[in-house]
Formats: sequence, C-alpha cells, structure tokens
Amino acid sequence: MTIALRKLQPTQSTTNNKEVSAMNAVFEQLLIEFEIKPTAVILIDLMRFHLKSVSRMNEFANRMLYEDSPFSLIVKMWKEDVNAHSYTDKFTFVHDYYRDKKAAFEKLFQEPAHDWKMERFTCDDPERIYNTYVEQGKYSSMTKIALFA
Repeated sequence: MTIALRKLQPTQSTTNNKEVSAMNAVFEQLLIEFEIKPTAVILIDLMRFHLKSVSRMNEFANRMLYEDSPFSLIVKMWKEDVNAHSYTDKFTFVHDYYRDKKAAFEKLFQEPAHDWKMERFTCDDPERIYNTYVEQGKYSSMTKIALFA
C-alpha cells in the first residue's frame, strides 16, 4: 500500500511551506487510514519522530499490512533505527553531548528528547550516561536511563 504517490523533492529550504503542508497531509492520512485516534499522543509522537520523510511514511504504510497494530510496528522501526543510527562508541556521544545535548540524546535513544525527559537526568556526566545505557541495554528508553544514571 502506498499512501503518497510522489516523493517530495528537496529544495534550498527544507522547511518550505508546501513541503511541510504535504508532509502533514500524508501524516494525517496515515492516522486516518490506520484509525489512530488523536488521544494516542505517545504513538503519534513516536510516529512523528520516526516517520520524517514521505518514503518512510510509505514504508510504514506498506509494513502495516503485516502487523497487528501501529504501535508494534513503530516499536520495530524504533529498534531498527537504534541498530542503524545510534552511537556505537562513547567518545562520539560525549563529544556530541557537549555540542548539542538534545540531539545527542535523540541519536542515542532514537526517541524524542523532550525537555521533561532531559530534566529527569540528575547526572550531567555523558560518560556515566553512556555507560548506564550500555549496561541497561541498547533498547532502553531515556526515562529508564535517567533513573539509573
């Protein structure tokens, strides 16, 4: 199943109003197609994070044919993203943490790093955070690591 028929072409400004409107329309179409209610805020938040392109939204739509629920699919896609895009070494995480803490958290955990999640970390030592992440397992959430770091 393909939701969007055309791939949006990149322009100089990636936040072009037409592109943003088209992306939002495709996203809204996914929510309607798979009967995801507006009250499913956690699922919608995760979908917005992981489905950032039309091709990724199409992948989601196609894979939903073989899934029981949108949540189970987004969890699978999250794990795939952790495997493909998360940090594989402490040095790079520490370096990025000092440059842009939020971006480093999002790359490490492959989930949105909302302010309320970042505020749960009482530790500001990126090495300790990364070590805790490795100890707890690569599929740990930010809030879980915040409890142990």
